[in-house]
Amino acid sequence: MSKKTRTLAAQDKRLGIILLLPAIIILCAVIVYPMAHSLWLSTQNLNVSNPARGREYVGFQNYLEVLHSSDWWLSLLRTLYFVGADLLIGIPLGLSIALLLNKERKGKGIILAIILFPYVLAPIVNSLIWKLIYDPNYGFLNGFLTQLGIIKDYIPWLARPTLALVMLIIANLWQGTPFAIVLFLAGLKSIPKEEYEAAAIDGASRITSFQYITIPHLKPIIYMNVVMKTILTFKLFDIVYSLTGGGPGGSTTVVSMLIYRESFEYMKFGQGAAMSYLLLFFVLILVIVYSRMFKGEES
Repeated sequence: MSKKTRTLAAQDKRLGIILLLPAIIILCAVIVYPMAHSLWLSTQNLNVSNPARGREYVGFQNYLEVLHSSDWWLSLLRTLYFVGADLLIGIPLGLSIALLLNKERKGKGIILAIILFPYVLAPIVNSLIWKLIYDPNYGFLNGFLTQLGIIKDYIPWLARPTLALVMLIIANLWQGTPFAIVLFLAGLKSIPKEEYEAAAIDGASRITSFQYITIPHLKPIIYMNVVMKTILTFKLFDIVYSLTGGGPGGSTTVVSMLIYRESFEYMKFGQGAAMSYLLLFFVLILVIVYSRMFKGEES
């Protein structure tokens, strides 16, 4: 390599670094610094009621207090209900709808737009819609079921602990399933039609083609759905905050809601930060388990 070529390569490298520098600075300002600060905060005992005391270093005490808290484990269990529903119901439902939409038919565009409507709405708007649906006095759900003769008296859907949790799971599925549909549709479009034609010539049934052609091609999409839905569902906050506020009696308090309360209602910023990092660690373990499961199936 000549000297002139090396000089041009060095200039291109410097130019690339200069062009990336604004993005790197922004990422450090909005992601790296807040994460580092919250990690440091999780080792502190910040007494807001007595600012003169300042911050007191307590090491891992905040983490130990969280791990010994029954509220933490109950909120984590409730969050796992949401995650389980998303994985066991949302993903199969998304795949089923994507298979139906993958066929050419009249009005396909309109149907797809209606199905994807919850996904493009802001989460708070989705929450307000479901709040109106579940309203115990003039909500759509009570009125509809009464007209069909299924119920006689209006039901307070969000006033009963177990029922409120189920209703929130349904609302979350309505909002999150279109995400799976979009990914599965993209995956189905990438499968060569020749493989289905060859299987049909060999006498394979639709179920066999689905098992040995569709599923193997969609494994990367399934993996992406599992990982993304797990991460997004563990961050669930808007629906719970808008519909129940964690009630009744704390029966719908998920992890994100508990972190919000500890940090901004009880002013325990150290414990709130510790909860955030424990949640991050838990989700990271799940993602590693998913990765090994899918790699094991491929091998």
